[in-house]
Amino acid sequence: MRLLTHNTMRCNTATASESSTLLINAQQVRVDSPPKSPSEEIQRREIEFVKHTLPILNWPNLLTAAKSLGLESLPPEVTPELANDPNFLKALYHVLMNVHLVNGMLTCSETGREFPVTDGIVNMMLEEDECERVEQR
Repeated sequence: MRLLTHNTMRCNTATASESSTLLINAQQVRVDSPPKSPSEEIQRREIEFVKHTLPILNWPNLLTAAKSLGLESLPPEVTPELANDPNFLKALYHVLMNVHLVNGMLTCSETGREFPVTDGIVNMMLEEDECERVEQR
């Protein structure tokens, strides 16, 4: 599971709020190496992708997730200067797309509910009592 994917996920139990986060307890992490000499077109596309993704990232959650995987290089906040710095955007692309949680556990910060990650796939299946009650019409 990529850090970009993790950043968009929320605990889906009926008692968790929209602001709940999924904390990572990693057992196995994989970091893919970027291509040695990507073309200028590929680099441009990666930079544009990150520029368009920045406004929707939950930066505090990304920082927490990255630190839990041993990555301490992200700045505490994204300034307008950084948002336009190609070197920063390339590095952020690498963090978002090339760092993978392979095996571990995601834990809801509010409910403590745990979701296992196996071979990069999160099992977020809920028990019946964790689902919202739906009234019959």
